[in-house]
Amino acid sequence: MEDKEYSFHRDRWLVVQKFRAIGDAIFHMHAFHAIAAIAPRKCITLAIPNLDPVADLFIDDPAIENIIKIGRRTTGRLKNVSLLAKEHFARGWLLGGSRSYAYTFLLAGIKERLAYGDGWLQRQALTRSLYRPMAFPLPTKVAEKSWSFLEAHKIPRLPDGQKPVFSAHRLQCVFQQYAHLPRPWIAFGIGASALERHWPSACWSALAESLFQQCGAGTLFLCGGWQDLVSARQIAAMLHPGATVAYVIGEHLSTVAGLFHHADLFVGNDSGLFNLAGAINASPVVGLFGVSPVLTYLPHIIPVVPQEGMTLSMGSLTPTYVLETILNRCQITLNNAKQ
Repeated sequence: MEDKEYSFHRDRWLVVQKFRAIGDAIFHMHAFHAIAAIAPRKCITLAIPNLDPVADLFIDDPAIENIIKIGRRTTGRLKNVSLLAKEHFARGWLLGGSRSYAYTFLLAGIKERLAYGDGWLQRQALTRSLYRPMAFPLPTKVAEKSWSFLEAHKIPRLPDGQKPVFSAHRLQCVFQQYAHLPRPWIAFGIGASALERHWPSACWSALAESLFQQCGAGTLFLCGGWQDLVSARQIAAMLHPGATVAYVIGEHLSTVAGLFHHADLFVGNDSGLFNLAGAINASPVVGLFGVSPVLTYLPHIIPVVPQEGMTLSMGSLTPTYVLETILNRCQITLNNAKQ
């Protein structure tokens, strides 16, 4: 195997991140930016299995030169070799321990190939294998795993590397889209990939009513995917007549991110939108962790966990308890909302 010092005169670099979910992309955002910062062109090509909706996170990001879709099944992996070979990448980074993707790098003619190196067969396809991580980390440790990988290759972490990048113009356009609605803006991330992480609709509506009473007015933004539309309508139907509610359902992530940038408060289940809000970190971000461990890689979030510890039901988090946490922990007064 090659074991030579890096040379940074080479041209195009590829980073493969094999996960599909929004949260996984946010977990690895710092790695994308850190690798791009030392790349010859100060940018990378990102290869991911699912372009929609994750690719929208990088629409304005100067660190991402291009995004390509890679296959996961056997036939898709054969196409990957042809696709990557045509791109003539000088170096490939695999943020994971996939043996098949490591050999894809080799067969595609990528001269320098770096990955986690979990197994013996996978390491045979690599030119540098400095890092032996835990085989499969807890969800709370995924970001730490990639941090360790970068440290093994002497790549410094960037102070704001976890934060998605969106243009000022795009953020302003989102603000103008909702500027007619009364402040404060309270965003609820009501969805989650796992059903057991969903807070009941009645709890969301009760919390919203309490926050409206605290503020005297305001707008509730119900955020999620199309699969959350029924829940959003249930929540809205239980609010007092005249409550101002905006549905942000199935929107592009750049629009959702713009809303989170301008919101006065975000409350969400353990979900992709919660990870996005926490990474943006423009307003207090409250996470509901009734059945799943707290995500510790986002230092500024305000986690709400049951007083008795993790349970089998999100219903163990009562609206009153969540409201008390918000009022005690948030370093804002919602009545003094952003202008």
